[in-house]
Amino acid sequence: MALRNILSLPGDGIPWSLAAPLVSVFASAILYLLYKWLLPRPLPGIPCNAGAVKSLRGDQPALAEYLSTGGEFSTWLGVQCLRMGSPVCQVFVQPFKLPWILVADFHEAQDILMRRPEFDKPQFLIDALQGLGDFHARYKMGDAFKARRQLRQDLMAPKYLNNYIGPFLHSKAQDLVKLFEVKTDLANGRPFSIREDYTRTVLDVMLHHTFGEDYNESALDPQLELLRHMTPPLIYESGVDEPVNFDEAPRSFFIELLHETAEVLERTTVSPTPRLSFWWWSKQTWYKKIVSEKDRVLKEQLRKAARNLEAGTVKSALDHMMMREQVAAEKQGREPQLFTQGMADEIFSDPMTGHHTTSSALAWVTKYLTGYPHTQSKLRKELYSTMTAAIEEKRLPTFEELRRARLPYLEAVIEEARRLTPFVIVRETTEDTEILGCKVPKGVQCLMVSAGPGITMPSVPVDEGTRSETSKTAKPWGKWDESRDLRLFEPERWLKARDDGKFDFDASSGPQLGFGMGTRQCWGRRLAQLVVRTVIPLVVWEFEMLEIPEKLGGYVGIDGISREPVNAFARLRKIVPSEVRVS
Repeated sequence: MALRNILSLPGDGIPWSLAAPLVSVFASAILYLLYKWLLPRPLPGIPCNAGAVKSLRGDQPALAEYLSTGGEFSTWLGVQCLRMGSPVCQVFVQPFKLPWILVADFHEAQDILMRRPEFDKPQFLIDALQGLGDFHARYKMGDAFKARRQLRQDLMAPKYLNNYIGPFLHSKAQDLVKLFEVKTDLANGRPFSIREDYTRTVLDVMLHHTFGEDYNESALDPQLELLRHMTPPLIYESGVDEPVNFDEAPRSFFIELLHETAEVLERTTVSPTPRLSFWWWSKQTWYKKIVSEKDRVLKEQLRKAARNLEAGTVKSALDHMMMREQVAAEKQGREPQLFTQGMADEIFSDPMTGHHTTSSALAWVTKYLTGYPHTQSKLRKELYSTMTAAIEEKRLPTFEELRRARLPYLEAVIEEARRLTPFVIVRETTEDTEILGCKVPKGVQCLMVSAGPGITMPSVPVDEGTRSETSKTAKPWGKWDESRDLRLFEPERWLKARDDGKFDFDASSGPQLGFGMGTRQCWGRRLAQLVVRTVIPLVVWEFEMLEIPEKLGGYVGIDGISREPVNAFARLRKIVPSEVRVS
């Protein structure tokens, strides 16, 4: 029987004319209560945007507007803390979930990353990295994480980096210089993209690190060969500020899938539902082909590495990891697990993530040197005046010369670029805890604001009495002179004057979170630093980076598994080091 008829039954029924308004009021009340229940619920005692708690979308509209005007996610986080005047605040970006806690005090962020066990890898990042399978960065802290890290303990040692990686890296950097020479001649004064050139170079280095001589395909060599046979008439004539679009040589399926897998990771990392996003990607035919080819190559490389281990010729990262697994198995009285999916996934993560992050770092340094010509000249002067034998012999510096040279300004240039181009570091609370006196429950995502107060923006005041005990007893880090604009690229920040008038590079001059900190900091940071410290000097040695048009420049980046520049162009001019005055 219809509701209207029930409500209008003779005797005990309610006339519909009276019931309809009551039903409407009741429904409205229910909807209102539901709306109030779904509104963001701020954690007590932590500042937030007043308007955000009055909207189901929370801070999403404000973030979207900021991004639409050219802003970046990482700087938006810093702006929130600056506006609220607090080193700890909360924002509501994910509807119907707990707020994100923003930590905009370097000393406290350092304490969280290095000394606070109640902060661990967030589950959403573990889900976002499903495409990399079973490797250490997807593990929570514990015995399994430590065991995986122990497999890698030889790979960042000076002996491995300097004796095995260094010479190959230097040869690839020389090939990159040759490629830039060809492109510079063909471009004839016009700018061109450098993004893929750096990517190809780092791919080759990472593949050598991973598999050694057992893998003989190159990403860089085909590109150099292609452009060497190109002639100027084949380059489309246009204005001097219009970039030259060079053809890109095809890459092998495996090398190409490294790039494609990184793209999938980028998308799943920024997705609000990473598990669902990865599930969808994994059902695509092209992605299944990628997985099949990856598995085929890795099985082949595992067999080759096992033969190397048996023959006693341990060189590559995979060789070393198998050696460490064999040693661990002997100590534990078990059979070594050399051909597992875990071993394959662990080694695959190196070339996939390493090429993406390190090539971005090279592009950023090049961009800043282009935008700050005085800094570029100062760096070139340091290189020329330090490695005089290479000038006299009219050659590039050797790897050993670069490795042994004292180059404080180069170190400062690299570190300053890293300070200005960080990505956000996230930790999840594994129990109820406190941050600077603010109570934070279990399961909350805590974002270390790496492009905000104290690093790229003015600091916000902190009540020192609210710090944790481990924070209070820790050795204090340096602080930046905030009378100097923290947004500017100024490598001199990192230099400390000596009594003899020279300068030393001081990595603790001021805060930055480029590689993270603590046990979970970027595992491959030393390898990445070696690549940048080798490639950039050779490029600066041979080329002047000239001004590029505004539309091709700028310092806008994209946040993902690394912070990648939107534009990566250069206008190069070949120089003769012996003819450049360095006085």
